[in-house]
Amino acid sequence: MQTAPDTDMMDLHYQATADGFAEAARTFDEDEEGNILLLWMRERSARLMNQAFAPGSMLLELGCGTGIEAARLVAGGHRVVLTDVSAGMLERAVPKVSAVREAGLAGAHQMPAAHIGTLVDRYGRGAFDGAYSSFGPLNCEPDPAPVAHGLAELIRPGGRVVLSVINRICPAEVLWYALHLMPGTATRRLRGPALSSAVPGAAPSFLTYYYSPSDFARAFSGGFRVLGCRALPLILPPPYTAHVMRRFPRLFQLLGRLDDALAALPIFRSMGDHFLMELERV
Repeated sequence: MQTAPDTDMMDLHYQATADGFAEAARTFDEDEEGNILLLWMRERSARLMNQAFAPGSMLLELGCGTGIEAARLVAGGHRVVLTDVSAGMLERAVPKVSAVREAGLAGAHQMPAAHIGTLVDRYGRGAFDGAYSSFGPLNCEPDPAPVAHGLAELIRPGGRVVLSVINRICPAEVLWYALHLMPGTATRRLRGPALSSAVPGAAPSFLTYYYSPSDFARAFSGGFRVLGCRALPLILPPPYTAHVMRRFPRLFQLLGRLDDALAALPIFRSMGDHFLMELERV
């Protein structure tokens, strides 16, 4: 697991991350609407959350982005507290979620996921029935342990946590960049944190940390048990190849079916672009 930087470096990291995602907030929804791979991934994440969270749950989101998932959960009767490192993302998320159901937005806080333990003073211990973080916000953290500790304070016993995290081992990415004669990019996840950008084509400006499911299982072992894990996706390529998948809809459907059949099996569930993990507070 990566070594956490000192406090000053951490502040710079979070500021760079916030700035990068503030820029991305302007086109975030439009970019996702046209990406069939992201929509496929979100459908499977949403399916797990519908199973994990009882009706009317009080939920905490880590890295809410523009509020896409929070709006859906609020429409389904849940109450959600939003957090994000980027003020620009929260500026998009808050009105979107409030417009769905004003009483469904239980709070909004600008903070990195590592600082969520400070919300105990605001909401109390065990105040939440569950929490979730989708498609990589936790990859902006150099260490998942503070996140796990904070959630252990905030989630009641029996509460569920659903996380999708960018995986360290992604065979489809290795193959994609190897075919494009880019060996350095093909192996970037294996070499540790890498400079990234939140906007396609923009200059990289903040660090992304890559994790395996076992990294998260260890980090959360003090207060949670793993209920399940799957690759998301395993056989389908990463979202940045959506332009290729749109050209071959039958191939996309075939690979998607294979993905669903294999992604939760031993060995395979530890690979993929992301992993999707469900945990229970013990």
